[in-house]
Amino acid sequence: MIHLLTGCSPHHHYLYQTDPDALDLARRPMAYPRARFLVFSDPHHYDPSLGTTGTAFQAYLDRDRKLLALSDEIIGTAVDKMAATAADFVLVCGDLTKDGEMVCHRRMVEYLKRLKDSGKQVYVVPGNHDVSNHKAVRFVGDHTEPVPHAGPEDFQRLYGEFGYNGSLARDSHSLSYLAEPVDGLWLLALDSCRWKENRPGHRSITAGAVSRETLVWAEAQLVAAKQQNKAVIVFLHHGVMEHYPANKRFYGEYLVENDRDVSELLAAYGVSLVFTGHFHAQDITAKTGETHTLFDIETGSLATAPCPWREVELESGKSGNLARIRSHFVREIPSMGPEFGPYSDDYVFRGTQKMADAALDKYLVSTEQRDLIKHQVARAYMGHLKGDEVVPPAGLDTSGFRPWLRIIAWMQEALIEGWQTDFSPRDNEVIIHLDTGEVSPLS
Repeated sequence: MIHLLTGCSPHHHYLYQTDPDALDLARRPMAYPRARFLVFSDPHHYDPSLGTTGTAFQAYLDRDRKLLALSDEIIGTAVDKMAATAADFVLVCGDLTKDGEMVCHRRMVEYLKRLKDSGKQVYVVPGNHDVSNHKAVRFVGDHTEPVPHAGPEDFQRLYGEFGYNGSLARDSHSLSYLAEPVDGLWLLALDSCRWKENRPGHRSITAGAVSRETLVWAEAQLVAAKQQNKAVIVFLHHGVMEHYPANKRFYGEYLVENDRDVSELLAAYGVSLVFTGHFHAQDITAKTGETHTLFDIETGSLATAPCPWREVELESGKSGNLARIRSHFVREIPSMGPEFGPYSDDYVFRGTQKMADAALDKYLVSTEQRDLIKHQVARAYMGHLKGDEVVPPAGLDTSGFRPWLRIIAWMQEALIEGWQTDFSPRDNEVIIHLDTGEVSPLS
């Protein structure tokens, strides 16, 4: 008989690690029901009423790569396309707003209601920008002013009809919940954000973690799923495994801190598909264990080129359980038409160059020397955002680098090469064979 644990300690072991009955149950195969769903992430809605002019707003944009001033129009365009696409439900993997401003949350609710009105249930999880963010401001000329921001109770109330109100179970330690979007398929929504630690006068905490208490709760849901013959998919904001070499070394805050615990727990119970966001990149990565392969399917930001969203189709048949994944991109918006596509690419490219330039300036690299490397950094980063990266045959071009820039380039080489390295499988158009972990191209 399986006994569910109600508490945890620093030395907590999970049921599948200590209870043979739980391990046997965890390994029981499950059939996925037929379902079609859409995924988007990190829309970072910014309401224009908060200001789009002035030196303070421009200073913010200089430190950022998001298309904030156009975010409302981009989201509206994407929502129109998704509303017109046949699907059972929609997943939103966090960072719905710029910085948790109530006015931005309310506008996102309007967009999600539009999706719901098209016949699709919508499910959300919070991102690190969304809850208890004390940097919620409006821009007024050369300064900013604080505006109301959402706390955890506000978030659950605002998005009640998008996962919380109709949930099968709720976690008392976080904003996590369990839902059943279609018969036979359970959706485990994990809150990976550290909003409880946010403090006035400080930026919201970027890093994420799933607490021990929440993981104990999550395991209880996974056990129940096996007992009731339900397949499970998971979504959260932070990644649960590295998406490129040196991901954890350079940008560890974009993974949950306890990524190994989380990924091993999910894999142990036969979860194959985890949908994430946060890094703004189109990337799929996989981890194969003794009996199972877990896929972390990261979806890029709607507010950052190439402004993607995904379409996923689950089916079970003679070929076993399959997930067909397609990617779509917002390349036109009403105010700009098709010019938006190249404009958005150039905006992110120039923004990345500007940030690289500022970082190199702090290391006292001359303007002339900065010009030799910053475009290479931007190109590598843009390649990772789009997915299906291709490593340049010649690698980093160090022509003209002086000794000091060579040292800095050597220190950052693993990151630049990492962005250009595509872990298997491909990122945008794939078929995942859920029973075997094999991946084939989507024709």
